[in-house]
Amino acid sequence: MNKITKKLFRYFAIMALFLVTIVFIGFYSVFRYYNYHYQEENLKERGRTIKAQLETFMDGSGPRRGRGAYMKFLDDISMADTYIIDKDNGIFLCGDNMALEKEPSRKVLAVAQKVFASEAEQQLKGRDEQGNRTIYLGFPIENNNGVMAALVVYDILGIEQHSFLLAITVLGFCLLFALAASGTLSVFLARRFMMPIQKIAVATRELTQGNYQVKTEVYDNNEIGVLARETDMLAEKLDAASRESKALEQMQKDYIANISHELRTPVAVIRSSLEAVCDGIVTGDKLREYQEQCLRESISLQRLVNDMLELSRLQNRDFPIEKTELDMLMALDDALRAIRIIAETREIHLHYSRPESEWHVMGDYGRLRQMFTAALDNAVKYSPNGSHVRVEARETVEGYGISIKDEGCGIPKEEQQHIFEKFFRSREIKEGGSGLGLAIMKSIADRHAIGLEIRSVYGEGTEVIFTMPSEHICKMI
Repeated sequence: MNKITKKLFRYFAIMALFLVTIVFIGFYSVFRYYNYHYQEENLKERGRTIKAQLETFMDGSGPRRGRGAYMKFLDDISMADTYIIDKDNGIFLCGDNMALEKEPSRKVLAVAQKVFASEAEQQLKGRDEQGNRTIYLGFPIENNNGVMAALVVYDILGIEQHSFLLAITVLGFCLLFALAASGTLSVFLARRFMMPIQKIAVATRELTQGNYQVKTEVYDNNEIGVLARETDMLAEKLDAASRESKALEQMQKDYIANISHELRTPVAVIRSSLEAVCDGIVTGDKLREYQEQCLRESISLQRLVNDMLELSRLQNRDFPIEKTELDMLMALDDALRAIRIIAETREIHLHYSRPESEWHVMGDYGRLRQMFTAALDNAVKYSPNGSHVRVEARETVEGYGISIKDEGCGIPKEEQQHIFEKFFRSREIKEGGSGLGLAIMKSIADRHAIGLEIRSVYGEGTEVIFTMPSEHICKMI
């Protein structure tokens, strides 16, 4: 039996004893009341019967034979001390000196006088010198001339010991049986009450040990059931957080591995080239070639570091970007002008369609231009010479939309879900790059609440779609 079960049992035992005490006191009180009430009513009934019989004897209508014996054994008939008092506070005499030759007490005489004064039944309750409850009942004995005597009956009210002991014994056995039965039931109910709590405790212990798949399996429709459901929800959230933490940890490992891989090549090239120059292995025209190689690798290394810093800033929500009201189409126009020179060197035809209106939004002009430039640069870089790149800006019911579509190699379907991951590069792409361009583009779009979608068909081309919802568009007055 665990501690809570013991405590519940103790509480029940205290409550049961309290109830038993209340029941016993209540039973004793009710028993005493009804016992005294019954004796009193029974004594009144006997007194009225004696009164009627005496009135019959004394008015001459009844038989005279037996009257003396009746008067002589009046105490036995009434089963109490009986007095017949006349108006002079003396023993009542009736014919042939028949009388109850007992000396009446002062209380008997006082009750008799009340009967004469009121000509009605009287009673007087009190206690005798031993502390016993007493009762005096007075009855008027009447004839044609009025009240001629007073019948006073005196008795001590008490509890009949045999009946009382029998009733107490029966009550005691019933209460003991009830206590034993309810005690057994209380242990059973306490253990049943503790079962769901123990299940929740086991589940909580498993959670502390890292087992987030545990379930309480408690489905009660009460406060304990609510606690169990909250515990299950906590387990689910901890499980999701654990998986997310593992995924994040794996991403961090992959990120470090990718950075190491991307940094290793240019650093190795620069080191080997400088070692060759310092050792005097390279001279003449070769020296110039090695210097240019070191310069290219250092530029590539600088670009990679800058891209990493840029992406880190953009993905940090605490890093602010300066937003002002601007025309988003101007940022797109600027990006097109910058990329047009590269497109002309490869004879790639740029087709640009835009509305005459201005698209006023809140944003960072430099970041938006960087985003469009990255998308246009990819479109030109991965398109064959002499192909076409189509740029279209259009207004829709939902807001603004910009589409950049090329005729390049496209992205295989199985790789499309990874295109926004850091350092991801398709195996079909031969051109060099850091693998951070699309991640930076996505971060800029997210910071401006711009939707970014890439649709690609392998071998046919890729379309980049930017959408600005209407709720983020500045309304012109």
